[in-house]
Amino acid sequence: MDLADAACTGGLSVDTVCLEEKKKAEVMVIHCLRDFFQNSLTFDDVAVDFTQEEWVLMDQTQRDLYREVMLENYQNLFSAGCEITKPSLISWLEEDLQIGQREDFQDLLHRLTTQ
Repeated sequence: MDLADAACTGGLSVDTVCLEEKKKAEVMVIHCLRDFFQNSLTFDDVAVDFTQEEWVLMDQTQRDLYREVMLENYQNLFSAGCEITKPSLISWLEEDLQIGQREDFQDLLHRLTTQ
């Protein structure tokens, strides 16, 4: 028995039916808005771009912070279903991070073997 049948047979009051229908409509609106905003937001909307000259002027701490924030922004958008293709900036930052981790590991190995 659906809500309309229950209201007609006296099983539910008309107010209850209206309240349930209102809740269903609100949920539909929320889903539509969420889907609209998810589909319209892209990585370009939240990315910060630096020129090559600006990048050279940044120290390593600033570059690390930039990489961390951009990778986190991409991961958040990807998790929410907003990004389908990986931007080239993200591929470059991931590659740069892997190179940095290898260099850090090699430095650590060198320090351990020379002590």
